[in-house]
Formats: sequence, C-alpha cells, structure tokens
Amino acid sequence: MKEYHHLLPLATGYFGVSSALYDFDGLVVIYGPAGGAWHINIEDEPRWYRGPATVVGAGLLEMDVILGNDAKFIDNIVQTAKGLERRFVALSGTPISEIIGTDLKGFARTIEARTNMPVFMVPTAGSEPYAEGASKALLALADKFMDPDAPKVANGINVLGAIHLSTGKEVHIEPLLGALRTGGFEPVAVFSASRPGQADPLSGVRRAPGAAVNAVVSTSGLALARRMFADYGIPYAVGMPVGRAGREAFLALLRGEASASDRPVPAPDRPAPHRHALVVGEPVLGHGLRHCLRHDFGVDRVDVVSVSPGDALFRQGEGCLGVLAAREAGDLDTDEEGRIAELMNDPDVDLIVADPCYRALLRGRAAFVPLPHIAMSARIHWDMAYEYAVDAGYDYLAGHLLHA
Repeated sequence: MKEYHHLLPLATGYFGVSSALYDFDGLVVIYGPAGGAWHINIEDEPRWYRGPATVVGAGLLEMDVILGNDAKFIDNIVQTAKGLERRFVALSGTPISEIIGTDLKGFARTIEARTNMPVFMVPTAGSEPYAEGASKALLALADKFMDPDAPKVANGINVLGAIHLSTGKEVHIEPLLGALRTGGFEPVAVFSASRPGQADPLSGVRRAPGAAVNAVVSTSGLALARRMFADYGIPYAVGMPVGRAGREAFLALLRGEASASDRPVPAPDRPAPHRHALVVGEPVLGHGLRHCLRHDFGVDRVDVVSVSPGDALFRQGEGCLGVLAAREAGDLDTDEEGRIAELMNDPDVDLIVADPCYRALLRGRAAFVPLPHIAMSARIHWDMAYEYAVDAGYDYLAGHLLHA
C-alpha cells in the first residue's frame, strides 16, 4: 500500500480529461457525486478563473445512484450546455459510473440529439494515471473533429501532449514553437492549448491531418500520434527538447536526419559542478532534462524517475522517427513517496531536478533545482518563474547550476 506523508497522490484520469479538453471551448462533465468537479477547478485547474466554467460535475446524490435518475442528469447537461454556449460536450467516467455501469455512450447520443452539438464520451474509470485519461480525451476529440480532407501544409507540424498537468502554462511551450519555426516547421495544431489569436480553438484540430509530422512532448500524446500515423500516414518524433543540445537533436529527429545518439555533441563550454543527478517528474520531460544535463552541462550520471508510466516511450512502433530518450540502469517508474525519498537522499546524488514539493523529502545536501509538475503541485507553483524548453530551458538551468 502506498503511503503519503509529505506529498499528495498525483492527479488521476478525469483530471487528465479536463487538462486535455479545457482550452477547446467545450463542456467537460464529470459523472460523479455532488462536488465531484470542484476539486479539479479549485486545485488542479488554475485556468478556471479566466472564463466561464468548462468542467462541471454531474452532481449525483445517493438516491440518484440508487434509483438511476438518468433523465435528471441528461436534462441538467442539456440546459447547462445550451446556457453556456459551449462548442461540444464531453462526458468523463469516474469510479461511480464504473461501479453502477452507467451507459455514458448512450447518454452522449441522447444529449447530442437534443442539443444539436457534438457530444462524446471519454472512457475513464477515475483510477488510471492522469496521462492515460488525457490520452483517451485527445483520441476522442480527434475522432470527433479531425478533418480527413484537411489541406496539406508543407513542413506543417502538430505538437501533441502539451497538457497543462505535464507542461504547465502555455507560455512554457512558446520557446519550443519558436524553435520549430526557426527550424523550418510551421505549427498547425497544439494539443491541448489554444494558440494566441486563434478565433476558433478547434480549427487547429480540424486541420491537424494536413501536417507533415507530429512532435509528441508528453506521454499523453503517444496514442494520438500512433493513431494519426495509422489513419493519415503522419510520422512522429517523441521528446521534450531541453537546452541547446536537445533542440538540435530533436529537430534532427523531426527531419529524419539521425537519431539523438548518432549525432556528435560538442563538449559543454562550462561543465556543471555535479556528477550524479536525479530527475523526478513526467517521463518525456525527464528524459529531455537528462539529455540537457549530460550534453549541455557535462553531468556524468543522470537517473530519471518517471512518476507516471513511461514504458510506452520505448515501444517504438511504425511511423516513429525516433525518441529523445533511452532507458538506463538507474531509471525507475514510481510515484511512491518513500522510494523517491530514498533515491533523493542517496549520498552519491548531488543534484535533484523536481517539483518544489519534493524538497520536503530531501534530508541531504544535494543541490535542488525546482521545476514544477502541475499534476503534483497543482496551482501552488503555477506562477513560478521557470523554463525548460530549448534555449530558455538552458538559461534557467544554467542560472541554477553555473551561477549558484
């Protein structure tokens, strides 16, 4: 049994659904008890304060569950969707819907007929990792809105998996988008963030099949990338390019030029005074940080602790141009507080990069570089000044490693 004394458990499946769909002007309905969506909006969805509600709960009472008061639930959703003038409705399952066997697909068909707006169901159970819930939501969104006949965009690229629980504010993705443009690519769609100046946030989703390549920046985007290769023949590369070396390696993957391990990397101008680092967080970003620490700062050993499952990263299927990651002996997939504390306090570890909440587990004298993971700390560190992508990430890390 997992025990948590200093940390809270990570966000789960329907939190991931909210994160994936929030920016697309839809209505996400969490089929759970009264107050079921309140903890999402108040704690894990810092964007809630900037506009009308996007995530609501079904508001089920005990007698609703016992008697199966489906008509009441459907009526409430129809009225809410029409009143808020949303673009679509997404129904997300919880342990309640799993236990009582709620037919959310049937609900979706009924609500769609009564509202004349797109309605779909995301098959979450509430117990799966947040990345899995987000992955299912992105697939459902794509099935509903992607246009198979979208015009082709020369050098067009989609960014998949940029959900706020993994990548934070949209501003943190901007350095990556800038690097892609400089590298000759034209961003078509960013899943799951509306792009600045975009009048219709779903327009990018519709146009996404016209892209030439997909960039997967978190595990939440892997399933969608594989689906888009199967349906539209769009290849994909996986990685979060952190630092200067990461930028060049990832652009090479996207161009199909060479794998990250095949490219020669110059020695760091100013090596960091650390020899054994531990990176804790989302798997794709974690491996991007390792690439940066090793190649930009000369850190000999970097172990990656993935707090959400990372095995899918290493199952390279057809259409994958490459992954900016490689499994190493010291890597581990776990979110257990006790195990992470043991690794952080290993006397050989002299550098830790993790969400600031993990600092509570540190008893030794290792240097600590804070890098928020919203699925862990929610809104606590939402406004913290930090960066990770490409050159902005290099500057942020250099400020901690070289100028401390």
